[in-house]
Formats: sequence, structure tokens, C-alpha cells
Amino acid sequence: MKFNLTRPKPKLPNSYFWTWDHSTNWALDDPGLVNFGSWNKNLKKPETFIEDYKRLIDTASDLGIKGIIIWGFLRDSHGGVDFAKKVASYAKSKGVAILPGVGTTHYGGVYYEGQHKYNINSFLREHPEAGAITSKEVGAKRSKDSVCPSNPLFKEWIEEAFKWLFDEFEIGGCNIENGDFFSCYCDDCQAQKEVWPKSDPNFFRYQALCNKPVLDIAKGIVDKDPDLLMTWATYCGFVPEKLEGEPDKPESYIKGMGTDRPEIFNQLEYEGIAQWTLTRMVRDEEIKLLDFLDEKRPQSAYDNPSWPKDIRPPSKRSTGFVHQGSQWDYSPWETKSTRYNLFIGRIKEACLRSYEAGLEGVSIHGELTSRHIPAALNYLAFSHFTHWPEDTLRDFGKKTLGQVFGDEKEGEDYVELLALWEANKITQKERDLVKARYDKAYEIIVPYSKDVEEDQKTRFFFWNWLYRLLSGFHGIIESFI
Repeated sequence: MKFNLTRPKPKLPNSYFWTWDHSTNWALDDPGLVNFGSWNKNLKKPETFIEDYKRLIDTASDLGIKGIIIWGFLRDSHGGVDFAKKVASYAKSKGVAILPGVGTTHYGGVYYEGQHKYNINSFLREHPEAGAITSKEVGAKRSKDSVCPSNPLFKEWIEEAFKWLFDEFEIGGCNIENGDFFSCYCDDCQAQKEVWPKSDPNFFRYQALCNKPVLDIAKGIVDKDPDLLMTWATYCGFVPEKLEGEPDKPESYIKGMGTDRPEIFNQLEYEGIAQWTLTRMVRDEEIKLLDFLDEKRPQSAYDNPSWPKDIRPPSKRSTGFVHQGSQWDYSPWETKSTRYNLFIGRIKEACLRSYEAGLEGVSIHGELTSRHIPAALNYLAFSHFTHWPEDTLRDFGKKTLGQVFGDEKEGEDYVELLALWEANKITQKERDLVKARYDKAYEIIVPYSKDVEEDQKTRFFFWNWLYRLLSGFHGIIESFI
């Protein structure tokens, strides 16, 4: 689905889509398609890796979104170096930055999966003495999946691998992770704890150990190309409050840092861009679309103890990551993930609050094809509110959906109808309007109709979805998308 949008310079310029290769499903006819999981094998055909990301790259380009994170960028099972080069080169030709996911001490390394010198498992088969000790138990063996950040071989290996990544591929940066709440209990890693502030969360100490060698190398690369995005996952929000859970193993997507200023920001010569998790900072209950319909900053956006109004992150440069609308987020009222949900209000909230807090960008998942209309609406809202975070929902309808439909009033009607539906305030008058719009769009289906333009198809699918939503019927099988 093509979106030929006119966009100004964005207010949140360093925004990007976050993806796993194995569950990024834009080409839907591959027998290996899955829509869940982490550490998955890639079951799809190698060519599908290229096709999935070409379609997402085209969409990012249409929407004015700067980049795409790809975890699993380098795998033997989908073409290794050659196919990764094709994806990166195609993205560059479209003005989209590919940011490979890079595991420093966990999550595969620079080469996520395969027989390659820059894959963690390959490295540890050759150097088992460099494995992390991930258990406190006496006599615990060294890991075959995680590297000890204090081992001298680690620093030499990760620096060489990182340089190779940027020399070999036409990429626009990277996204660094050290393994969520990674720990190593070897003597050297524990000795470093003695010279670290006692009040600082242990997982930030490990992030400094694991990420500093990569960020030090990244500085020289960024000096040559300042547009590169060198992001790294903090795994938490930036609220300066006590962490939830145990100190060494806090819950994922926590909202607080556990300190006013993590020591890592005093230790890094080059910080890169800290990627803060906004998932539990935004409101637990999503703000209603009606609140945003004509209000740029409704009070409900600030009635939120998880995100006090005036706080800013301690990092020099920051982006934010939202998990809502992905396999990694579960609604408090449901047992299934929100992967297929509409979450326009959440996107508006995250973009508004991030812009006010001085962040450079926001990221959401981009794994679903835009043929799924809720995903298409999410992506369009993401485009709009990263460019105009202070706009109302009605502005989104006029300025963005108006371009999609070729009519500002039609775009405005669409978002107003969505807001009324969500609030359970749809009257017969609104149902009649939706039916009239649907009937008009449906004319392209009628036999012997004239040749159909791409924008007419897009308009039909959007009104068909809303008409069926209001009718209580959906003919889409989500598990296949």
C-alpha cells in the first residue's frame, strides 16, 4: 500500500521502526511466516528477507521515517552478507537508514546467527575461556551464548567486528544491546563492582562494561558521518525512582532508572543515543481519541504519575521506544498481545511527551504489513505525530489521511468516526455516513468498472475496514499476518 505523502522537516527527526527479521511479515505467502517469539530461527525463504524489508523500506520512505532497526540483519539462513548488503543498499537508495541490531556480549554479536567470526557462538567455540559466568552458583561453567565483558579478547573482537560492519555495509547506524539484564559473576566483573557507586543499579554497570568498547569505536565513525544513529537500549524509562523487582533482575520495560543519574553517563566519553523504554512511562490506560480530537495537550496526557511533566532524561541525546502494538506488549484486559491493535492515541501521547522532554525521536514496531488497516493507521499516525507532535487528531485527519484519501474533509471525517466509535458514541447518522463512504469506495469492485488507480484501492480498503468494524464483522485472520 503506497502513501505518497508530503512531509515537512520532522520535529522528532531521529524516529525509526524496530523489527525482528523472523516476525517482520510484509510478504504474506511464505510458508515459514511466524508472528511471535524471540531468538527464533528464520523459517522463511532467503528471498523473503529482501522482499519483506523492501516493502517496509518503501513505506518508511513514503512516511518520512528516518530508519529501520533490524535484529537478525545478518543470518546465514537468509543470505548472510550478500542479502544483507542488498537490503542496506536498497534502503540507502530510498533515503532510509538501516540500523542492524548488534549484541555486544549477548544476542548473537554483530553477525546474529551463522558460521561467522563475528557471531558470538562462533567466537566462544574458538575462545571458550571468554564466556561469561552467568550464575552465582559455585562451580558455574562459562556460557556458550554470552561473552564476559572483562575478558581482553572481548574488547579486541567486538571492536574489530564493529569496524567491519560499517566498512562492509551501507548502513545508517546501529542499535546496541548487551542482553537485557545481563550479568557476569567472574572475579574481574565482580571486582569492578567495588569501584562503582553502590547506589547505581547493577544493570547500568554492566551496560557500561559491555557497551563502552563499541561506543568508543563508534565515536570515530560518527565523527566522519554525523547523521549516523548509534542507539543503545537502556531497557528502562528515565523516571528517577526506585526500580521495580530485584535490583539485579528488574522487570522488563520498567519505568524508572533507580537513580537520578546513572553512573554510565559519567563514564562514557561518547554516549551515542540512549534509547529509553517508554512502554511503562506512558499511561496504563490509553488516552481516548476524543481527548485528542481537538486538544493538542489534553490534561489526561499529564495525569500520569509514571511520567511526571517536567522530567528529562540524563543522557545528552535520547530516543524513546514504545512496545504497544507489538507481540511484546499485553493489554491489562487481555491475555493476547496488542500486535494487531490500533493505538493511535498511544502514538500521539508518546510523541507529544517525548518532544516536550527533548527526545530526538520515537520508535515503534514495523513488523506488520500495511495491508492490515490498523497497522496502516498506526504507521500514518506515527508519521504524522513524529513530524507534528503538537497536532490534534483532527489535524492528523486533515493533513495526513486527507492526502491518503485525496480529500481533507474525508480524512477529518474518518478520524472523528474512529474517535466516536472508540467512545461508543456512534449514532445512526454516523453509521449512515460510513455506509455512504463505503458504498462510494465500493464502486471499484463492481464488474465492468473503469481501470482502478492505486489510491482508489487504498481508499476502498480503509473504508471497508471501518464499515466492517462498525458492523461488528471482520473477515481477517490475524494469525496469518
